[in-house]
Amino acid sequence: MSTFVRGILCSCLLLIAPSIYAAFITTNEAALDDIYSQASFGNRIIDIRIGTATELVFPELLDITTGAEVSQLFNQHLGPANVVNFFYIDTISACGNNTSRSIVGCGEYFGNDFVVESSFAAGRYGGELLAHELGHNLGLPHLAGSYLMNPGLNNRTLITEPEVTRIFRSPLVQSDDSSFWIDITPVLIVAEASRVSEPVSAGLFMLILLLVTWRKQQLSAFA
Repeated sequence: MSTFVRGILCSCLLLIAPSIYAAFITTNEAALDDIYSQASFGNRIIDIRIGTATELVFPELLDITTGAEVSQLFNQHLGPANVVNFFYIDTISACGNNTSRSIVGCGEYFGNDFVVESSFAAGRYGGELLAHELGHNLGLPHLAGSYLMNPGLNNRTLITEPEVTRIFRSPLVQSDDSSFWIDITPVLIVAEASRVSEPVSAGLFMLILLLVTWRKQQLSAFA
């Protein structure tokens, strides 16, 4: 394939990628790995493994205002029971029996699902927020003070040794002979299924046309 065609191919792929994988989901994988491998874990660090992102069409769940809606969302769990779903929505103001405009996430206590506001997950406290809600999935209750499990985001991510012991009792922590990990599936809640935008459609058409032309040239060269 000529340098020109390869260049066009790369350009088209760069055009497609941002449109399909726009910044709706922020996984903060590096921050999560740091938090779940801090000193209190000793040599039993936990690798947070982020799987392929997916989306579910539930326009009525983009803005959650009741505990019943949280339950409805968690009932959409994707994958086996030992895989955690990170759900991303626009706003949430309810968690269990609590309602407040200050709520930005809700984790299922001893469960395998949690939900967060996309804007907060992408913000300054995003890693802390995701790690905190994951902590609830792993069986950690709130802990007042300069800790990860403080009820409010406080720019602190300390996990105590007793909490680490509790985490390793969770069936969400998988292991083999040499490592520990937690599997995560990010799930974006959308109002309608994603569609390829017009610029991307044009890029795909151009790519196909160039590849067909190149193929004809190759065949002519060997005729």
